[in-house]
Amino acid sequence: MLQLCPERSLKLMKNIILLILLLTFTSQLKAQNYDLPPNSKAGKCYERCFDYEKRFEWKEVDCAKFKAEKNREKTQEQLIKFKQQKIRMVKYQEKLKTLGYEIDITGIADNKTIIAHHKYLKKKKKEEKRKRRAEKRKAKSE
Repeated sequence: MLQLCPERSLKLMKNIILLILLLTFTSQLKAQNYDLPPNSKAGKCYERCFDYEKRFEWKEVDCAKFKAEKNREKTQEQLIKFKQQKIRMVKYQEKLKTLGYEIDITGIADNKTIIAHHKYLKKKKKEEKRKRRAEKRKAKSE
């Protein structure tokens, strides 16, 4: 059996604890949660706003109106609109998945979908910027 001197074993123990703490805090910094709005205030109501051309955001809504809409029965038109939105989201998630993003196709804008959406928008913006630069260079050379 291998025996270490007390000073060496203490140093090894400190290094192991430091490594565990470092890994724990690093993984916490990387995680982003879009299930709750950032800087939310108690007593305020928020609504998810997902636009296919913009970053995901939360908007503050009137709580009384929100609760009344939630308790009211949905009309046939509202149900159809909801189903159409879900189908559109499924198609968008399939598009993101074919582009290589790791997401689950659920028809709901979950955390993975939102993160992939933000990455896709960032990539799209970079491509548009490159395209504009190339057009400017082409115009200058002519």
